[in-house]
Parts: sequence; C-alpha cells; structure tokens
Amino acid sequence: MKLKDGLILREVAGQYVIVPTGKRVQEVTSIVYISSSGTFLWEYMKDHEFEREDLVRLILQEYIGVTEEQAGKDIDKFLKTLSDNNILDDGIVRGRIFVRMPKGKKL
Repeated sequence: MKLKDGLILREVAGQYVIVPTGKRVQEVTSIVYISSSGTFLWEYMKDHEFEREDLVRLILQEYIGVTEEQAGKDIDKFLKTLSDNNILDDGIVRGRIFVRMPKGKKL
C-alpha cells in the first residue's frame, strides 16, 4: 500500500488535517482529521510503501504500553478511514469511471 500523491498534512488550529492538492481536490471531498499518532504514521507512509504489519510495528516501537492487539485494531480503523476517503492507494477500485465516447463511435 501507499498514500496517493497530491496530499499534504497540515496542522490547523491544533488539529491535523489531510489536505488534497491539484487533481486530488476532486477526489478527496471530505475534511479528514487524524490524531497525533496518525501524523506519526503519516510521516513514514508518505515516503514508503507499507503493509499493515509495518504500521503496527512502528506503533509498538514508538508507544509504551500499547498491545499488539490494540495497535492492530487502531491501525485497521486508521487505514479504513484513509481508504474510505480515497487517500490510500490499496489496489481497490472505488467509485465509478465514466468514459464519454465521441458520437458515432461504438466499442
């Protein structure tokens, strides 16, 4: 998996928000806020391809007292939020694609 291009993370009024740029503005239409631990993961994710297990490992290394089970559940929620908001390139096609054919042309 990887993050889609054209996305930046900004701190706005003490909260972290994912901001689409360029063509991503049309695809990411919701404001997506993430936690401070989400920003920690974002810094890794923006420069690397990754798997769920990579993110769990990072959380376990960074935060004391977090169990692998809890980290996994939190990562699953985080990845679902990113995926649902068209931020994560996880190989799953979402939405619909329309192709307009010139008049008189048939497939």
